[in-house]
Amino acid sequence: MKVYDCLPFVVSMLALGACQRNDSSSANEDINGVKDPAFLLSRQQILETYSDVSCESLRNLVDYLDDIGSTDYFRGLSADLIYQPQSCRSSEGGWNNLDKFFSSPLAVKSASKIYLTRLDVPTRSFSLGFPKLDGSMIQTAEGADLVEYFSLRFRTELKLGDEDEEGEYEFAVLADDGVRMQLGEGSNSQVYLEHPSNTPTKMICSDQQTVTLSRNTVVPVKLDYFQGPRHHIALTLLWRKAGSSRDPLCGRAGNSLFFDSTKNPSLPKIAHADLIERGWNVVPAHVFRIPRDEYMNPCESDYIRDVIRQNEGPGGCTGTSCGNIGL
Repeated sequence: MKVYDCLPFVVSMLALGACQRNDSSSANEDINGVKDPAFLLSRQQILETYSDVSCESLRNLVDYLDDIGSTDYFRGLSADLIYQPQSCRSSEGGWNNLDKFFSSPLAVKSASKIYLTRLDVPTRSFSLGFPKLDGSMIQTAEGADLVEYFSLRFRTELKLGDEDEEGEYEFAVLADDGVRMQLGEGSNSQVYLEHPSNTPTKMICSDQQTVTLSRNTVVPVKLDYFQGPRHHIALTLLWRKAGSSRDPLCGRAGNSLFFDSTKNPSLPKIAHADLIERGWNVVPAHVFRIPRDEYMNPCESDYIRDVIRQNEGPGGCTGTSCGNIGL
């Protein structure tokens, strides 16, 4: 299946005035040839827009050390957070299907957003919840830290880096619990893979669909995920150059099959090593681009962190010259 082959970027212009997104290396250089776009936002805009953000909260620190020190203000995935209120679990039971989170009128959409540099969450315990940049925790309407019965709707764009080989690719997800991955957008959107119900960590594959990726290919992605009852969590997006046959581990499941989650950090097991041997790898961070209708990935900005944590800092531009960042 070819998805948006040779598609140019379609920029959704934000009402930023002088603070419009600029991810070209011709901007004033700061880190990796790009000036932190947060410098163009006022302190008030940063506090109002990004205080509720949670960064890398699904992952252990050691799981994303490779991403630290390689700043890119426009890489990553952003996610809306939807959850089942505790008050309706007694009457309905815990929601154990992905679609329930997006169809039930009882579902609650959090004001907070989640940002990740990549989807690389091996099977692990998840009990600490989602810390925000302002130091507080994401909580339910009842005031409890959110650690179960929630869903994340990730959006991103996939684009090969200069070091990546062009050609036909296939994707798979290691997930606990349910997941659905869609490629393209609008009338061109297609479900690539899905397993919408509760499961221990499972390798979820597509039915032999491949994706043609070239240097000019931009693939919009929407990935819905839900976590049912605590305590295990897993969400890892894999890719490989398209093979001639379906991987023998597709459809296999078990919380001790791919990773040893009794260790901290979780350690890969033989089944995971077999996947690597057959060409599978975690999709690297540089392939994920924040959707163009978002200004930036705030988790990549030390300046945003400083403003929120210290509640101080000189805003870069002020008043109407910064406009409305529209987030």
